[in-house]
Formats: sequence, C-alpha cells, structure tokens
Amino acid sequence: MGCCKSTQYGCCIAIDHDESIILNKPTGKEIRYGPGWFCFPSWWDAQVFKSIALQSNQYIIVKHIIDPNNKSTSHTRNDIPLTKRTTTNEKDELLNDSEMQLIEIVRGPQIYQLKNPYDIFSEIKSMLNLSSTQYIIVTDKLTGVKRVECGPQLFCPKPYDEIGEIKNLYNLSSTEYLLVTDQSTGERITVTDLTILILTRYSSSYANQLDYYNKTTYLFLGPKLFLPKAYDQISPIYNYVVLNHTQYCRIIDSRTGVMRIEKGPKTFALGPYEALLRSDDQTIFDIINIDTENAVLVKNLDTGLDELITTPQKFIPSFTQKFMEIRKLVKLAPYENMVLIDKDGQHILKNGVKDKSFFIYPYQQVYKQNWSNDLKKDHRSTVQVDRFDTRNQYMDYEFLVRTADNVEIILDVSIFWQITDLYKLVLVTQDPPEDICNHTRSEILSQVSKYNMKEFMGLPNSKLIDSVNSEKDDSFYESRGVNVIRVEVLEKRCKDPEIQKIFKQIIDEKTNRIKNIEKQEAENEVKLCDLNGKIEAEKLVGTLLKIKKENERQENQADGIAEGSRIQNFIGNLGDDVPLERKLQIYFDIQNTKRLELLAQSKTTLYLTPKEVDTKVINVNTIHPSDVSIQTNMQPKLHVEV
Repeated sequence: MGCCKSTQYGCCIAIDHDESIILNKPTGKEIRYGPGWFCFPSWWDAQVFKSIALQSNQYIIVKHIIDPNNKSTSHTRNDIPLTKRTTTNEKDELLNDSEMQLIEIVRGPQIYQLKNPYDIFSEIKSMLNLSSTQYIIVTDKLTGVKRVECGPQLFCPKPYDEIGEIKNLYNLSSTEYLLVTDQSTGERITVTDLTILILTRYSSSYANQLDYYNKTTYLFLGPKLFLPKAYDQISPIYNYVVLNHTQYCRIIDSRTGVMRIEKGPKTFALGPYEALLRSDDQTIFDIINIDTENAVLVKNLDTGLDELITTPQKFIPSFTQKFMEIRKLVKLAPYENMVLIDKDGQHILKNGVKDKSFFIYPYQQVYKQNWSNDLKKDHRSTVQVDRFDTRNQYMDYEFLVRTADNVEIILDVSIFWQITDLYKLVLVTQDPPEDICNHTRSEILSQVSKYNMKEFMGLPNSKLIDSVNSEKDDSFYESRGVNVIRVEVLEKRCKDPEIQKIFKQIIDEKTNRIKNIEKQEAENEVKLCDLNGKIEAEKLVGTLLKIKKENERQENQADGIAEGSRIQNFIGNLGDDVPLERKLQIYFDIQNTKRLELLAQSKTTLYLTPKEVDTKVINVNTIHPSDVSIQTNMQPKLHVEV
C-alpha cells in the first residue's frame, strides 16, 4: 500500500496497481483504482482495499448491496446495474432477496478487485475436493430443491447453496445389498451387485407383478459403487441370505401378500417389500429328514387337523402346513409296556413283545404316572414313569410302628414286587409303590401291636413278616395288577435316641457275651485239637518204636546168625581133639585181644585201678603147637584180658 500524506486542505494517498480506495463522500460512496495519488478532504472517510488473489481451488462470496431508496440508478459509473449483472459463474442467475442483496460466487484462479463500493465479501474459502468415492447433498435455501454432487471434482457452491456433509459411496460386494426409499415418491428399490441374482430370484409372472406395483424399482449392474439420489433414504447394508443344501426359508411380500419358499443351496437378496417369516425366533430352518426312525407332525392350516408324515423324504412344510414337532420311533424291550390315550380317552396298551416299535399318531398321548421314589413313600419326591417294567422290581421302605408298651420303632424293609396286569394298574392306582408300601405297613402293624419292645426286638424277622409273605388270597394286590414276591426286614431301631442307646447297650452286652462264649469255645477247640494232636503223635511214636525194635530184633537176629556161623566155623576149624570148653576159651581170648587192639588204636584214655584189671598175655601158638590148621590161619597176637 502506498503512503498517506496530510496537507493544509486535506489528505493524499498513494495506492498501487493492485489496490483500490473507497471514498465515503457526503453524496455517497465512490471507488477509485490505482496506481496513483488520490487527494480528498479530511472530512471524507477513506478505506484502501487490496486485490484478492484466488487460486484454482478457492472462492469468495460477494454480497452486492442495493440502495432500497433508488433501484433504478447507479451510484457511479463503476456501480453494477441494478437490473442485470454478470458474474464469473456462467450458470448463475440474478437472484433478489428480501434484504435487497445480490450474492455472487467468485471462483479462482483470478485477481479479484472490488467493483462496487457497497459490496461485502467473505474470507477466502477452499472448494470441496470430492474423490471418486465421495458425494455431497446440496440444498438450495431459496427453493428447497436438493441435488447430488459426486466426485471426482473440485466443487464450488452456488449462491444460497447449503452444503451437507461429505459421504462415501456405498461399496456393495457380491454378497451385499441395500434398500433405497425415494422420499419424494415413497417407493423402494433394492440395490445389489449383480443383476442376475435379482433376475433369477423371481419367476416371469412374479417379475411382471413386481414391475406393475413398483415402477421405480431398477436393477443395478455390479459390482459397483452405488450413488444415491438427493431424496433417497438408504437402509443399512444387508448381507445376502445364504442357504446351504439342508436349509430353507419362507419369504412374504408385504405389498402383495404373496409368499414363497426358497430352498438351498443358494444365496439371494430380498426384494424391496420382502421379509423373512420368523417362527420361534428363527428365520432359516433346517430341512427335515424323514426316515424309518423319524416322522413329522404338522398342522393343516386349511382344515385345522394334525397330520403325521412318515414317508421317507426331505420334507419342507408347505404354506398350508405348520410344523409342530419331530416324533421319534418308539422302541420297546420285551419286558416293557406303554399306555397311549387317544382323542376319545380310550387306553391303548403297547406290549414289547407284540409292538416292538411304533410311531405315536396325532391326538395320541403317552400315559404317565408319578411314582414315589423317596424312602418313606409319602409322594413328596416322585419320578415320572411312562414305560412300565414287568420284571421283578426292588424298593426300600421306612415306616414307624408302635409296640404294645407304646414304644415307637422304625422299620426298614425291602419289598420285591412285579406288575402282572397293566390295565388294572392304570385304572385303579396312580402310584403303585405307595399303595404296596402302605398295605405292607398295615399288615406289619397288626403283628407289632401284639408284642412289647423286648419281645419285638427279639422276634425273628421271618415271623414278623409271615403275614405279608404268606400266599393267602389277597384281593388288594390282584385288584391293582401287582404281585408282592417277598418282603424282608433290613433294620429295626428305636425312634427315641435314649431308648435306642439303652437298647444298643443291651445288644452290645449280648454281643459281648456271645463273643466271649465264642472265644472260649474257640480256645477249647484249640486245646482239644492240641491234645488230639499229641495223642495222635504219641500213638505214632509208639508205632515207630515198635517198628524200630522189630527192625533191631531182625538186625540182631541176622547179626547173631552171622556171628554164630562165624563162631561155629572157628570152633570147627580147631579140630576134634581140642575140647569144646577149650575151644570156647580160645575164642573168647581172641575176642578180648581184638577189643584191646581197638582200644589201643583209638585216642581214648582209659583209667583203671589194678584191682579192676586182670591182665594176662597168652601166646596162642604155644598153646596148640601141634595144630597145623590153627597155625596157618592165625597170626601171633598179644592177648590182654581185662
């Protein structure tokens, strides 16, 4: 900007070529452009403006103020005519507002100079850079008309344009779609990625009907980026409905009321007015396999009757059929029975021998009973029974009895019973275990009341339950179709803890006495066994001694025979001329000599007194010198006789 200089008569301002000055004179405003010096009186207001440099992506908003008192004349030669103006936007039109303002959008690139002293311009603004995947909705504030501006472009708004937020185009994949509602007409359209997916979804007749009701439904080829219109209301992006080979779904058109069934495998998008029918919080259902083990119960919506479909197939309910449930094939063991109730209330008996497997048909119900399964059989705890077992059954029962001396005793019994006639059981009782236990209790009570506590505790269990186990004709069990096989008493105990404690002490004493007796008998048996063992041992020892003595006798006899033979041979060899007494004397002397030799050869020391020793030495050869046979057979030996 140039400099400003004050003079005696006013002020002078120097401005450059890109500047202008607005002089506010008493008669109005005037604009002058540089370069140069401009002088004006000091009582005039002056304002210098620099030209605005706009780049290619910039713009400003200029408001042209019109004099409301004189709309037919310009203030100066540089003022814009009031009836016509030319803007930099060729498509802009002359717009008059209630405040007598004209709005002009000035785009770059250019150097903008102020043309009218009454103009008001905004700060420099940047144009909107819209990419190829972005768009905005622009609203004309004067007419209310909306339009869509899509990229790629540098968007510069028109006068009175209200710009919405920048949005991205809808990128639809091959498995996505969305619903578009035209707010100006109220119509809906479905936008998908591939037209073929929409075309194959309808039959030719349905496509014609859809086109008749929905003239604004268009099919868009894809994959694509969807650009909505100005008055389009866009739904969230939905995924295609995916059905595998075991699934199906039901679809209803809310505009026409037409329903259809889609069966997999396939993927598809719903139409503008279509929705999936929901049942039990499900929209996609599994195809039902009907085979020899499974059947399907459906309700015919036309007739209201239930139907059971047992033909093997891949079953999908039609529009006139409502799926109720899958019914399994009922299988019975040979010992099992079931009772069915039909719609007329008749009982149908199913036996495991004749009816091994069957389906439960419509309007038939399985008859069930609630049996007591607690120890006291008071129906507080029950189990549901729908299969009746005809085998022998076992149950425990605990109840209270009172003796003749008014002592309460708890009995635990075990009952074995069996179902003999199921039809009678169903008609007469709802809880057979409870009836059997109550009847058993009454029979036992009639016996217990005859005894006091001591007698009752000592009473054998078999005698206590004789009346229950007797084979007398009992119409009670026969009328209920059951048979009690055996009742056994498991335990007897007093209800009062103090009495039970005393009774326990009595039992303990009896037990200890029996234990001691048994112990003594055991000890006696041990001693008796010991004595018997010793007797048997002595007998065996005597037998052994006898055998030993007999053996020794036989050995001695053999030795004697051998020794006698030897002596006989010795004496015989001495000759006949020697007397027998002398022969014997010779033999004994020889034997003594041998004994002394054995004694001399051993290391044994023998101490003898002279009186006890009678020793003499004999030379056998000198006794019988003429006996040749003796000399040849005997060696000279020293004989010592003691």
